[in-house]
Amino acid sequence: MGTEANLKTSVMETIRSHVDSYAPTKTQCSDTTPCCTVSSSESCSLSTMPKDETTLVLPGGDTRCIYSYSTPFAFQVIPGASDKLIFYFQGGGACWDEVSTKLGFCSSDASPQSLVGIFDRQNEDNRFKDYTIVQVLYCSGDVFGGNVTRPYNDKDGVPVQQKGLANAQSVLDWVVRQQSTGALASTLSELVIMGCSAGSIGAQLWGKQVLNTLKWEKAAVVPDSYAGIFPEGTTGPLVYDYGFCSSGFLSPELYAKCMDQTITMQDIDLEFIAATPTVPYTFIQSKVDDVQISFYIAIGLTSHVEDPLINTTEFYDDVNSVFGLYNANLANFVTYLVDGPHHCFTNQDLYYTADAMGPQDDGKTNSGLMLSDWANLVPLSEGETQNTVCEGDVQVGAVQQQKGKVVDKGDNAYCSSTVVPKQYIEEN
Repeated sequence: MGTEANLKTSVMETIRSHVDSYAPTKTQCSDTTPCCTVSSSESCSLSTMPKDETTLVLPGGDTRCIYSYSTPFAFQVIPGASDKLIFYFQGGGACWDEVSTKLGFCSSDASPQSLVGIFDRQNEDNRFKDYTIVQVLYCSGDVFGGNVTRPYNDKDGVPVQQKGLANAQSVLDWVVRQQSTGALASTLSELVIMGCSAGSIGAQLWGKQVLNTLKWEKAAVVPDSYAGIFPEGTTGPLVYDYGFCSSGFLSPELYAKCMDQTITMQDIDLEFIAATPTVPYTFIQSKVDDVQISFYIAIGLTSHVEDPLINTTEFYDDVNSVFGLYNANLANFVTYLVDGPHHCFTNQDLYYTADAMGPQDDGKTNSGLMLSDWANLVPLSEGETQNTVCEGDVQVGAVQQQKGKVVDKGDNAYCSSTVVPKQYIEEN
């Protein structure tokens, strides 16, 4: 009992620490962070915003954060080049039922990202430093896939509402207006769809939609730190309960799976990634990501699955199974695998020190591409290539077995032969 209690405490601490890293002050608008509210007389044009600085846009309408007392939903705009755009989905945990919501497992207020990682406007090693960045801030707790009023209340006695679909759609609609009015180029020379953690899932759920809506010449999707590993049988009910089935994003086949609650993240990715075969999907993933492992266990516990636990060796084995599936079926899938448990790179300074040996190895023990240099390759021009990166001996999978169950030996430095080698060649 003590071991189980310790595990639950560890899982909660890891999740809360992750969510707290996004925790905002309640003051959204200030002299240093101006706001613009969309109205019948105010379009909040990109052309009126100061370059390389944050402006928050409050779109109103059907958008909202999860609680009645949360901040209004807003998105972050950092103007740069008019023909180059990053469409970024922010991270911040997830709330999928009354327990996870009351425990505060998701961000509940819209707060802007500081200018670090790919947001850094000064770092010469950042290919994206002059891009216009539009970030869908995260305060709905539904990995940008929700459209639901829950049968439980927030602390003020008002039903919890999760409107991530409406939030993200409002941002996409605003970007479309910027293209149509000339504030952004009518055809972008470069478009990158990116997101970390919950935002990684957001990039996966919305990648096809954004690509099909905007006009662009070169594009890439970069999901950072969520491989979609969940306890067996839990994804379908979660997706259904969020209300994602009614998003309009799904084919008839996937819609049927969604409605009978058997859909998986892999089902979605296989269909969505294949829809744009000339756009690389470049996944960034730590081999034994502690936040992803903690959410796996938390979902398993709240869903009362038979075995809610997973160790690091099992987790990395599952990552390789998923990425091996993508590798075999999707020419435009590549990944950068980082040794260790770190969660999220693109929104942190260590984006520039991470290599395949670890988040702060800084090229000391690895002669391959640094993570930032690998990410800087996209979007690709015709004929250019991007390779999967992994450091370690190539083998079939986890070699330590005991009575058919993978045993955690703490050695997950290998690379799976189902994942490497892999090269994507851009063919427009």
